Amino acid sequence: MTASKTQIGRRGLALAFLAALLFMPRMASAGDSYLDAVEDMPLMQGLAETGDGGIIFDKPSGRIVRSVAEGDVAPTAVRAFYVNTLPQLGWTRAEQYELIGELLIFRRENEQLEIQIVPVSPSHTEVRFSIEPL
Repeated sequence: MTASKTQIGRRGLALAFLAALLFMPRMASAGDSYLDAVEDMPLMQGLAETGDGGIIFDKPSGRIVRSVAEGDVAPTAVRAFYVNTLPQLGWTRAEQYELIGELLIFRRENEQLEIQIVPVSPSHTEVRFSIEPL
């Protein structure tokens, strides 16, 4: 009977280890950084917020948020990151309103998010985030 308990214990340990391996990538991504002013707005690796974390105004019609980040990342990488990441968080891209090449516009519920990507150099970028009610 002791041998069967040992086998069950080993199987349980093996299953726990397998589960940990399966969920490890998700747990690692949960540690990503986010904008201080917007708890569910991911901050691309390599970017850091400037100033004191942005400006937030709460109005009866919704919130107004302004935040700026910068870092040694290429503008094209910033664009690709937000185009691929934000739809997973419920944001829908509104390309028809993107009138300049460095602007991304997304909408979610009653809010519009504008991300302006400002190339400082080929490898350094400033990113301006703006959220307003629709």
